[in-house]
Amino acid sequence: MKIGLHVPYWPLGSTANGIVTYASQLVPALRRLGHEVFVLTPHKAPDDNDPHTIDLRNFSSISNLWYRLMFKVAPETASFNVISSAVATAIRELVEKQGLDIFEMEESFGWSFITSRLNLLPLVVRLHGPWFLNGQFEDSGDWIALNRRRIQWEGRAIRGAHFVTSPSATVLNAVQEHYHFDLNASRVVPNPLDAISEELKWDARTCDNDRLLFVGRFDTLKGGDIVVRAFALLAKSYPQLRLTFIGVDKGVKAADGSVLSYEYFIRRNVPEQYWSRIEFHGEISHERVMSLRTQHFVTIIASRAENLSYALLEAMSLGCPIITTAVGGNPELIKEGRNGLLVASQDVNAMAAACERLLNDRTLAATLGRQAWQDCRDLYGSEAIAKRTTAAYREAIGIFNSGSSRN
Repeated sequence: MKIGLHVPYWPLGSTANGIVTYASQLVPALRRLGHEVFVLTPHKAPDDNDPHTIDLRNFSSISNLWYRLMFKVAPETASFNVISSAVATAIRELVEKQGLDIFEMEESFGWSFITSRLNLLPLVVRLHGPWFLNGQFEDSGDWIALNRRRIQWEGRAIRGAHFVTSPSATVLNAVQEHYHFDLNASRVVPNPLDAISEELKWDARTCDNDRLLFVGRFDTLKGGDIVVRAFALLAKSYPQLRLTFIGVDKGVKAADGSVLSYEYFIRRNVPEQYWSRIEFHGEISHERVMSLRTQHFVTIIASRAENLSYALLEAMSLGCPIITTAVGGNPELIKEGRNGLLVASQDVNAMAAACERLLNDRTLAATLGRQAWQDCRDLYGSEAIAKRTTAAYREAIGIFNSGSSRN
């Protein structure tokens, strides 16, 4: 099978992005199964010489005078036209020259809509993060109008797809309920991630038993504010406890509508004597993040909305003890008391209590971490997910070839 995949950046490592992580696991697995995979990206690394990496900048009409004018008048519409047209042009060429069988693209901004209208090959839309779920936590009021348009465009793109896949059943159902249509041609296919070898996974004997880890942007969506507040509650009872915070500082919205930076938020919400016990690293490389995960006692995921979190899967793949909010697809990965702990979204006291539970029961923490690692190994390995993905592709091709109605 000849497969095309749209990825915002390529290869992995250039920026923190769940879609890139997904593709970095799926693409090699598909190739090991004998499929020919083309990666289409608008941000190709300069040193990537793989002929199967398609630089979408070569298909862009951005220099066109009309587009330049449109960017000044309606930048979001111009961006949609430039990106979606570049993808459609590249797909047309791949179909003509390479005989591409199928193309997968995320729902973001509805960019796939023009490609679906070509009707040259089956289009699979992958639900990575529908904006009607995530956009509600956008911290800038300037985005309100764009949020509405983006949600409309994404709904149009999802409905126009020949087939839809979703990492979680929760999000697939939410899409159908929000847009009021049935996705009959759809399938739940979890995100893939290979577990690390057993001898390299998290070990209570070698990690720092007084360190908590959070990996995610400091913004409202990822819940960095919840983690900081929970740590402030714990700090007095655990004088050696420290928090490592890794992620870009986007700021969180205060009650008065202002957006608070990480530093300002800390000064307003954490007693001064605890400031030095929080290490804020900002954005660091993926390799560095993975090396730090096993050095910490507990990994915290505090998102207010999620699809199927790669921050969560990565912690599972390393056998780390995990505390996560019960949002989106997270409860599909973590079962309370079996392979991690679940807490209600935005519940600072519950987050602190879960941390305290593991800090006071190191045996439980180790048991949960080991089960999480086993579940990642057995259920979410890249080869197994690649086989489920190709089964969905074949179903999509069958629907396309039969001329059956779309979603």
